[in-house]
Amino acid sequence: MIELNTERLKLIPLNPENLKLLIDNQREMEIKLSLNESEEFLSEDLKLALKFRLSKVMEDQQNYIWYTNWLVVSSDKNCVVGGIMLKGRPNEDGEIVIGYYTIPEHQGKGYMTEAVNNIKSWLLNQPEVMFVIADTDKNNIASHRVLEKSGAEIYKETEDLYFWRFF
Repeated sequence: MIELNTERLKLIPLNPENLKLLIDNQREMEIKLSLNESEEFLSEDLKLALKFRLSKVMEDQQNYIWYTNWLVVSSDKNCVVGGIMLKGRPNEDGEIVIGYYTIPEHQGKGYMTEAVNNIKSWLLNQPEVMFVIADTDKNNIASHRVLEKSGAEIYKETEDLYFWRFF
């Protein structure tokens, strides 16, 4: 099993079984992965996004790391502090899209900036990846800060969203 590590974090891509457990029974998933219990963090919107990720993982289980949720785990507390979702294999232009979330009690501690930096570096070292893309609501200032601190630049926008790119 692949796992990425930073000074303070572990990034763990959830295989199909563990992703389903996260959606259906978070505590059971934490026990299975030997993690300390964390706050319930799945809002209905996040649960819906994770169910969509699970449907994509089930279509290509051998390549699940490109479609799944990667848990962001605090190494010293051994608990989930957030997650990063990869939204599919790179497209023909070498672009891969990520999304991410931080559990509210762990916001403002730099965890997501550290995690995004780590996964961005790993992704950009994969031969088929040329760009890492993220989109954010225009009013999500905290997410903008994560991307700015991680070196992303806005390259396009819609009425509601900014699109950021690492390269």
